[in-house]
Amino acid sequence: MWYIMSVIRVSEETYNELKKLKRKVGAKSMAELISLLVRISKEKIDEFHGAPATFLRTLKFASEAGEYDSERVDELLYGEKS
Repeated sequence: MWYIMSVIRVSEETYNELKKLKRKVGAKSMAELISLLVRISKEKIDEFHGAPATFLRTLKFASEAGEYDSERVDELLYGEKS
């Protein structure tokens, strides 16, 4: 198997989240974590029957909603006040 070396620039926040996720899933390296994330993403995107671009655009609102705040879903996704 051939490996290609590459540098991926991410924000410090993203890097810290990746480190936490790496520990959580027990990946031995960032490369192993990224491989796992790509494989799972490919499986999940095949299960999704909507427009992937639309789904990905909605992810930017996930952090605004908060971990337990489901009351603002319509407002965040559709711009509507409940």
